[in-house]
Amino acid sequence: MARYEPRDKFYRKARAQGLPSRAAFKLEEILARFKLIRAGARAVDLGCAPGGWLAILGHAVGAQGRVVGIDLSATAAGASNVVTIAGDIRDPSIRAMVTRVLDGAADLVTSDLSPKLTGIAERDQALSFELIESALDFACAVLKPGGALVAKLFMGGSFDEARTRFERLFSRVEVVRTRASRPGSAELYIVARRRLGRMTE
Repeated sequence: MARYEPRDKFYRKARAQGLPSRAAFKLEEILARFKLIRAGARAVDLGCAPGGWLAILGHAVGAQGRVVGIDLSATAAGASNVVTIAGDIRDPSIRAMVTRVLDGAADLVTSDLSPKLTGIAERDQALSFELIESALDFACAVLKPGGALVAKLFMGGSFDEARTRFERLFSRVEVVRTRASRPGSAELYIVARRRLGRMTE
C-alpha cells in the first residue's frame, strides 16, 4: 500500500510555484485532460480558499477571461482577472452577484468543497452529499448550456445517487482520481460536461 508522504513532489512543486497547496495540481490535471476551458472564458470556483484553484483558473482563462471565487472565508484574489466573494453559495444573492461580476453565464464551475468532518461516517457522508447538491444547484443556476462542472466528492453511500443527479443534467459525466490526491484517499472528482439546459427541479 502506498504511504502518504506529506512533503512529496506535489508539495514541493506547490512551494516552488508559490501555490498554497497541492490541490492546485488536481485541477490543473483535470483541465488539461478534459480541455474544459479556454482563453477568454468565464469560470466560478466554489470553496475557493486558500486560492490554489483560483491561480490555476486565472492562468487558464488569461487576461481577457474572468474568474469568480466564493468562500465563507475572505480569500485574496491574487490576480487582476480574479474576483473573490465572501459568502454562502446557497444564498440567491450570491448567485446574482456572480452573474453580474461575470457579465453573463459561466463556462465552467469548479467545486473543491469539503465538509467539516465529525468522525461519524454516516453524518460525514450526509454532509458531503449536501455540499455536492449545493454545488450542483449553484452550477445549474449560473452555467450556460453546454458548460461544465468539476466537483469533488468522496466514495460512500451517497455516491451513486450523486452521480445519477449529474447524469440527469449533463450529457457527459465521468469520475476521475487525480495523481495529486493523497494515496489511499477516498477523494474523487466528477467531471460533468455539456450542461443540458435549465434545471427544472
